[in-house]
Amino acid sequence: MPNHIHLIIGTIDYSPSPIMHYLHSVYARYFNKRYDYVGHLFQDRYYSKPIRNHKQLLNTSAYVHLNPVKANYTKLAEEYPWSSYSVFLKESTTSLVHTQLILSLLGEDPYQKYKLYVETRRSINDWQV
Repeated sequence: MPNHIHLIIGTIDYSPSPIMHYLHSVYARYFNKRYDYVGHLFQDRYYSKPIRNHKQLLNTSAYVHLNPVKANYTKLAEEYPWSSYSVFLKESTTSLVHTQLILSLLGEDPYQKYKLYVETRRSINDWQV
């Protein structure tokens, strides 16, 4: 998305605040240096919401992957260049995106089941994360 990002970050003993502070700081320094910009880069503090169960995790993941489609940045979620959706559709060895927890909730043939789960939500207009 051109004006925001969505991340699903797993934490055990720590708040996501230090992680987000670090990401914002590093990116702001990079952006300011690259574009010769001075000043604040982000308007507001990040927003976070705890995920409390597996259904909410699946729904949140589907929401994140469909966000570029719903915002009309792409027709297909897997074609959006900044999305991890394509990693969830086939076996991958990326170290940046960890799909194991979400895909483990789906049993056999998790890649196909995940695609079906996300694609059925594409037509649901009023579902909530």
